[in-house]
Amino acid sequence: MQNKGAIRLFTILLALACLYQISFSFFTSSFESKAEREAVFKVDSLDALSSLTLEEKDSLTVYFTDKYLRDNGSQVVYPVFGYTFDEAKEKEINLGLDLKGGMSVTLEVSIPDLIQNIAGNPQDKEFQEALALAKSRMVDSQDDFVTNFYSAYQEVAPTSKLAGVFHSRDNKELFPRNASNDEIIEKLREEARIAIDNTEKILRTRIDKFGVTQPTIQKQQYSGRILVELPGVRDKDRVRKVLQSTANLEFWETYANQDVFPLLSQANDALAEDLFPGFRTEVNERLEKANATDSTSTAEDLATDSTNAEVDDILGGATAENDTTGALENAATVSEQEQKKLNPLFSLLNPNVYQDPNTGQTNLGEGSVVGYALVSDTAEINRLLARKVVTTKLPRDLALLWSSKPGANSVITLYGIAKNTANGKPKLDGSAIVDSKQDFDFKGDIEVSMQMNADGAAIWAAMTKKNVGKSIAIILDDAVQSAPNVINEIPNGRSSISMGSGSRTEQLKEAEDLANILKAGALPAPASIVDESIVGPSLGEKNINAGLTSFGVAFLIVLVYMVFYYKGAGLVSNVALVANLFFLLGVLASLGASLTLPGIAGIVLTIGMSVDANVLIYERIREELRQGKGLRQAVTDGYSKAYAAIIDGNLTTLLTGFVLAAFGSGPIKGFATTLIIGIFTSLFSAIFITRLIIEARLSRKLPLSFSTKFTANLFTKVNINFVGKRKIYYIVSGIIITLGIISFATKGLNLGVDFTGGRTYTVKFDKIVSLETLRDDLAAEFGDAPEVKTFGAANQVKITTNYLIDETGNEIDGQVEEKLANGLNAVSDNYDIIESRKVDPTISDDIEQSAFLSIIFSLLIIFLYILFRFQRWQYGMGAILAMLHDVVVVLAAYSILFGIVPFSLEIDQAFIAAILTVVGYSINDTVIVFDRIREFLSGKSGEENEVINKALNSTLSRTLNTSFTTFLVLLLIFVFGGESIRGFVFALMIGVLVGTYSSICIATPSVIDLSKKLRVKKK
Repeated sequence: MQNKGAIRLFTILLALACLYQISFSFFTSSFESKAEREAVFKVDSLDALSSLTLEEKDSLTVYFTDKYLRDNGSQVVYPVFGYTFDEAKEKEINLGLDLKGGMSVTLEVSIPDLIQNIAGNPQDKEFQEALALAKSRMVDSQDDFVTNFYSAYQEVAPTSKLAGVFHSRDNKELFPRNASNDEIIEKLREEARIAIDNTEKILRTRIDKFGVTQPTIQKQQYSGRILVELPGVRDKDRVRKVLQSTANLEFWETYANQDVFPLLSQANDALAEDLFPGFRTEVNERLEKANATDSTSTAEDLATDSTNAEVDDILGGATAENDTTGALENAATVSEQEQKKLNPLFSLLNPNVYQDPNTGQTNLGEGSVVGYALVSDTAEINRLLARKVVTTKLPRDLALLWSSKPGANSVITLYGIAKNTANGKPKLDGSAIVDSKQDFDFKGDIEVSMQMNADGAAIWAAMTKKNVGKSIAIILDDAVQSAPNVINEIPNGRSSISMGSGSRTEQLKEAEDLANILKAGALPAPASIVDESIVGPSLGEKNINAGLTSFGVAFLIVLVYMVFYYKGAGLVSNVALVANLFFLLGVLASLGASLTLPGIAGIVLTIGMSVDANVLIYERIREELRQGKGLRQAVTDGYSKAYAAIIDGNLTTLLTGFVLAAFGSGPIKGFATTLIIGIFTSLFSAIFITRLIIEARLSRKLPLSFSTKFTANLFTKVNINFVGKRKIYYIVSGIIITLGIISFATKGLNLGVDFTGGRTYTVKFDKIVSLETLRDDLAAEFGDAPEVKTFGAANQVKITTNYLIDETGNEIDGQVEEKLANGLNAVSDNYDIIESRKVDPTISDDIEQSAFLSIIFSLLIIFLYILFRFQRWQYGMGAILAMLHDVVVVLAAYSILFGIVPFSLEIDQAFIAAILTVVGYSINDTVIVFDRIREFLSGKSGEENEVINKALNSTLSRTLNTSFTTFLVLLLIFVFGGESIRGFVFALMIGVLVGTYSSICIATPSVIDLSKKLRVKKK
């Protein structure tokens, strides 16, 4: 072995570098333990003052721990090198969400809104039609939105120029008047790209201020979406608000309630007549007959009276004792349903009126508040207000906007905003804010104070001077944060936003988040969450334990097996395996890669597969020894002859890993990263470290054995006629595939939300619940029955629903979770949602497309590699047929066993990763077999089929050893690794079995049948 000194030096340096990278985790974990102790002490101190519930203690402990780490991040924790906690945290091994708990979201920037906002003439009819058509096409299209918009505009307005839509005084340089349509489209593409880049930067700034340790923010290369991973985060509503808030801050003058109420009253009457023509007249006639003693009471009176009664009831006013309006008396004549028909709007929206306790007279409230409603009714109120019979009654510059959050009893406030500028844009917006911070007003209430620049201060002074005695609304993302009355002119450019209702802890968090959002700046376009995954901390801890258990047991079994089979040489390979693990963790830490549960599976699988290189080398050495060569010569020749097969096998697996990394995301990318790094570290360990140790022993003339008495001649006398029995293999495979096709046609596959869109929730109850009862209770909430099935333990269920998945808006997730909670509470009040996932239908189409492309692309590059390596297309085609065979058999097994086995067989992104791993393993096995066939055909005489049989039989020892260790490792992960990856590992287990079978019984026979003569003639 040449350059032993250089290899030895490189190994020492690599070991030191890995030790350095891994050491950071020890110092950060020690400091985090100290932070938690400080937090517990602080919570105990608070508990002594006022009794706290267990949930409040846990929440405050997390809050104070995070705060301690943020406040003391600059403290030195690694004194040898002088690293602070923040610096050391950046260098330690990251734990993924499935191990630490937390939240992962994929955000999509709304390019349609961006295009709408930058248009100079957004009300253009043809522009609006093209925009709507492009939106409808995005569901099935793989093109970007700008391309779809251009195509739609050419259909709607083939002779019109886009410059007429986008050119304006404000953006005349960006969109010149004489620009062609193609030039405008290129500008739009550039603006979309800039918007996505700016969104990434703004989100990064917001999250940095949010205080999350080790967040991941990355723009996805092909889709333009932004992936955000926040380990340890538990407040999902807070995260959604921070990430999706565009921070579009505006200051507007307001309408007085006295001016708006008469208009809303007219709109209420118009709605009643429009929705229920003639009904009011019918009620009038009936009341006149029924109430002969009080003929003055009409439907109009009843409408007004019932409205006042409802408003008084919401505000704590009218009761049966003090009601003087006659509404309660008339209720005996007119049903509640009929009252709603008389008051379509006011039965949901309670106008801002109050009853004088002295006179009993109902008066209009002052200020800009025009009404109140329950949060659950806001969607229907918005729909009514958008009807034409209502909009014609209201001024064009009146905008009715809700408050940012509800008050007590889930009642939310409606404001009248005067959008009275010529261009429809506010006189003052968030661009004037230069600083913002959480503060307290003179009463001690929590607020966010803002400081404006010089231009903003001048406009603010003019606005406040003009509106003394009136309200000015401060609006963020079309929701009213506050609408204070102006007492005096404010000349210094200062303003504030009150935090309103809620606990002081909630107000502090909201004020801190809002101040940070305003500091970070506004998003260039709205960003919506299209993919969301939440893992609870309890599941993360369970996954860590399961992952470490499976890893430890599998690693120990492999070490024992190598000693059992190869004796002294097995100990050498064990040293290489330990070194491989050490190097792998060190490289992962240096790259800042996150260690996930699939990543642990990748490490364990890498260990199982890395044995293959040692097995190939040792089997070659044993062959050389059986030929009578000396130990030193056998070692030299064994290593030399094994190199080609090792490189070919690992390179094809590496290509599959690159495909996984390119097309995968989240856990799949973590698995691929581990697999790729593991291939390099295992090759280095198996080839160079074992060679160094063996050479050292030989130089010292120390004994070294490559087998035990039991394994010395194992598989040496096997002579199976694989070639002659190939038709039997074809029939067996054909039967399995046929059964799979029948199952596909009858049962189908259990497609997960990755491919269908929807929401899934994994819920753990304190006891076993009836799935049928739970399904019925959830159906009552969702309207349709969701899929409910046991997931893992008997008291754990997985719920899948499409409820409101097509709806957009920041409040939708909260509505769905409220419905879910209602259904869950109906069967048990003691449960924990340990994991949840949401996938928008638009991204599920992209996932399906990328999955298909990744499989096709991996098959293509492997075919090209084999064609290049073996110089015959038959070899490449044989390998492709074997891989397709393996993929179809795994799919068939998933379809046939779906609903039979007691674990999930869901087709999701992890399953695609498993399929590609099966492809990599299968081709690894096939290439090694092909290498041996090529070697035998070019070096041995005899009839061709006989020579091929000898080649196949000679590989059995290596094939079965590698397959056995890999399958054993996977079986241990399957048993100990936890429910969340059980289906994924099951696919790999089937893949190992069928891949081993196909490399010998499908790939080679296919090559024989595709080619009449493969034998290479001797020169």
